[in-house]
Amino acid sequence: MLRACLLLLAWCCLPLRADQEETRILILGDNLAYIGGWTVYVESAIRAQKGLARAVIVNAALPGETSSGLSEAGHAGGAFPRPDVHERLARALELFKPTLVLACYGGNDGLYLPADPDRTRAFREGQLRLHVACVRAGAKVVHLTPPLFGMDLPKPPPYDGVLDGYAQWLVAQRPAGWLVVDARPGLREAIAAAKRADPHFVFAKDNLNPGPEGHYQMAVAIWGQLAPMLGWKTEVPMAEPAKWRILQQSSILLRDAWLAKIGHKRPGIP
Repeated sequence: MLRACLLLLAWCCLPLRADQEETRILILGDNLAYIGGWTVYVESAIRAQKGLARAVIVNAALPGETSSGLSEAGHAGGAFPRPDVHERLARALELFKPTLVLACYGGNDGLYLPADPDRTRAFREGQLRLHVACVRAGAKVVHLTPPLFGMDLPKPPPYDGVLDGYAQWLVAQRPAGWLVVDARPGLREAIAAAKRADPHFVFAKDNLNPGPEGHYQMAVAIWGQLAPMLGWKTEVPMAEPAKWRILQQSSILLRDAWLAKIGHKRPGIP
């Protein structure tokens, strides 16, 4: 049993190389990933790696989705509950057959409410289910810690503390062999530096969804940990605006096509 666990851990630590197998990367998450901001910057950095220019990279994130399966009463005006990634995860893994999954959840999992042991348990169990499903499907999975919340307020609100707790639990799984990117500390520093340079800088007008510069800051903070974790070169340029827009258009076309192919229960998606 110990030998099998060590072999599994060693496999998880191997770098992804295009000359070993076709690299197929699936991005899962909520609206922060769905809109194609930080995900496109990260995609451009992946494609800058030797042998990965033509990697198959699909953003299949879904707005409002959770890994906990929870939804507040009256969500979307009572029109529909929050989507649950586990409703579609098995289909996504079977149809896309990823070699790597990047999963970023937590922002919606706490339902924007104070800390609660039941909601915390649901988030942890949801992450465990996601992790096991990906590994059983033959894919590496990298868990990205939840986004920051309320960084433009004079003092971070309590909900950011809830997300801190989720992030700390994910980081605590690293000794068990989990690949976890915690961009929160680095992103906090980047936001603080931006505000020192420009007191009018706003990271996220609605306290959660950042603007274009914020998405770039997110991508830089994520890439700084993701690249060495997977054996990629860290010092690579991310796409400049003109190329970024073309790559985003491609990403959106693939996203919508794959969301339709996989299927989901979230209304209003093209």
